[in-house]
Amino acid sequence: MKAALLIPIYEPGAEVLPFLKTFKEGDFDAFLVVNDGSKSEYDPVFESIQQETIFDVVGYPENKGKGFALKTGYAKLLELHPNLDYIITADGDGQHTYEDILKVKQAAEESEGSLVLGQRDFSSKEIPLRSRFGNHFSAWYFKLATKKKVGDTQTGLRAIPSSLFELALQTKGSRYEYEMSFLMDASRETDVKLVPISTLYETKNPTSHFRPIRDSLRIYRSPILYGIASLGSWGIDLLLFYLLSTYVFAFSAEAQVFASSWIARVASGLFNFFFLNFVAFQNYGGLGKKALKYALLWVINIAISSVLTYLFEFLPLGLTFIKFIIDTVIAIANYFINLGWVFARKKRKGKSHG
Repeated sequence: MKAALLIPIYEPGAEVLPFLKTFKEGDFDAFLVVNDGSKSEYDPVFESIQQETIFDVVGYPENKGKGFALKTGYAKLLELHPNLDYIITADGDGQHTYEDILKVKQAAEESEGSLVLGQRDFSSKEIPLRSRFGNHFSAWYFKLATKKKVGDTQTGLRAIPSSLFELALQTKGSRYEYEMSFLMDASRETDVKLVPISTLYETKNPTSHFRPIRDSLRIYRSPILYGIASLGSWGIDLLLFYLLSTYVFAFSAEAQVFASSWIARVASGLFNFFFLNFVAFQNYGGLGKKALKYALLWVINIAISSVLTYLFEFLPLGLTFIKFIIDTVIAIANYFINLGWVFARKKRKGKSHG
């Protein structure tokens, strides 16, 4: 098996150079560090990496994010070594050991083309609360979205098989959101193998460049935009119903209710469909099939909402409140249905680099 080791680094700490020096020629077929636009004061460190270790170094002048650095590394490695079977990625912030990186490589050699992830254990109370919560939440989200259990979706220690090289290069995103997007798409195309690794966290994790609020917004961009789309659709539905029932169909009580309701619902549904397709899921092309799936889901939702609202009418909560609860649950379920069925990207099974 031909494998390369890729490590993206931004503003390296003092531990980086000694860590990189532990690697030997026979560990991998190629070694690459990507300087993700570190400030000029770090140039001597990267010069030392180039001169004192077996790693080659590539980079660019401005920081563009971990996702961009990874894709830059993939492209460079495949340019120089087009026959690679695996690319192993690791973080440069002290969270991965030499032994664990080789352990993941060994698992890749035995996996027959699976995506291999180095999985940390977040059950210990010594792990920062922010990290524990973030990983538990992302694992829950990943399980609902892909139906696969991965306890450490944020791990940067991954062995990527050649069948996923093209996907790795084309996955959208340039910062931390890239890794989650790639993992979700890759998990639908191949098996995922989990390898237990050490869980290393320094006090307050000072070498991490992860920005909790900004980067979390990027990682969970789709569900956030889905929520915005849902609120927007709800607002359009109510506003159009009010305008139509008040100014257009006021001549008839039946028209006020039924015509206004259906026109408003169709208009809000169209807004929701195009917003989800082009903004929330950034899924272009093939509108016909997606529109049919969305329309079917839309009709089923109306039926389920109506039936459940009727069935729970006996509760002393008020009909509007009952409908609100039911529709909220349906909306949450619909996010994962839209993600995994209506707007799901086509599988690239069998494709490989070269």
